[in-house]
Amino acid sequence: MSRPPFPSGWYRIPLNHSNLTLANTLPVGQSFLWLRHALTSTSPDNPTEEFSRAVDNPPRVVCLRQSQDHLYYAAVHPNDHAASTDTEIGTTRKWIDDYFHLQAFPDLEGMYEDWRTRDPDLFGKVEVNERAVGVRVLRQDPWDFITSTNNHIPRITSLLHRFSQTFSPPLLTLQNPDDEGSTTYHLFPPAAALPIQLESTLRSMGFGYRASFIESTLQSLREEFKEEVEAGLLACRGQEIDSVRERLVALKGVGRKVADCVMLMCMDKPSLIPIDTHLTAIAARHPAFPSRLRNKPMSRQVYDETQQFLLDKWGPMGGWCQAVMFAADLPEPKPKVKIVKTKIESTVTVKRKGEDVSPTFNLKRTRSATRLEFKKTIVKEGEVKMEG
Repeated sequence: MSRPPFPSGWYRIPLNHSNLTLANTLPVGQSFLWLRHALTSTSPDNPTEEFSRAVDNPPRVVCLRQSQDHLYYAAVHPNDHAASTDTEIGTTRKWIDDYFHLQAFPDLEGMYEDWRTRDPDLFGKVEVNERAVGVRVLRQDPWDFITSTNNHIPRITSLLHRFSQTFSPPLLTLQNPDDEGSTTYHLFPPAAALPIQLESTLRSMGFGYRASFIESTLQSLREEFKEEVEAGLLACRGQEIDSVRERLVALKGVGRKVADCVMLMCMDKPSLIPIDTHLTAIAARHPAFPSRLRNKPMSRQVYDETQQFLLDKWGPMGGWCQAVMFAADLPEPKPKVKIVKTKIESTVTVKRKGEDVSPTFNLKRTRSATRLEFKKTIVKEGEVKMEG
């Protein structure tokens, strides 16, 4: 299968980078199932990359591209009937509006201005560079997110794709937009599709000690929600923060920060500011940050007081402000260095009078060592030949 022709077969939403930047929102630690492909662009107004992933209800692959003034989207379905239904009722457009909070919070630029007004001493002095423009908090499925915690981004991404490939059948295969090969997409598996005994399989996939956390979490959620794990987690969106946090931290491997991340990114709690050592260091730059909290190891007191301090400064959308501050604080990306393996060969042939054999040296430089090989070569008398 292939994508619709661009741009004629794609839908578009008027949206500039200040209100959403895909590159600053999708691959930065919120969601780990998006695939990213570079595009050949013949104009600065054309998209330069594409993000795609499988989504459910109904099963399909959603593809996103972005120009300076528009967000383009296309949905590829496994059959024509599903595609027609999507077109008629606008399923994918509604999903995009919900996933990026485009209807709930349509004015991201206004939110940035509000944070500058509320906090002139910290946010107001931050240089909102190109990595911090258009950063939105996603509205994700809590089940997807709970299984992705406690690891660094590239590894989570690799493990969750492996997880989906292991426990979810292929949905469809698309040619890559750069025409280099193809990709088979898998939905993220529902809880009901996973076996009860899961740890050994996850360990073989590379999850390490976190395999027991996931198995235990799944068991706890099944005991609480029976066969409706996903629906039960989604119902937590309407509950109070303290109640939801208590239920989440009861899960094995879920601490205060992870619980706050789940509530911020999945359960409609935009004021929640997850705290770690990085964000504490950012907060410490504020001239009013309490001296008793500076340079202190993380503890419940440091967590609670730092969170409350930032909430007082950033207001009811403090969790979103945290995401922007984190993005603005990322280091400059290091230039990619291409390592070129060089093979060096040198041959020396020497003939001395009265000798029939001369050594020939072939030096082959490899990554691990330089190997010296001797070859015996018969040459004609009276010749001295050097090559290399």
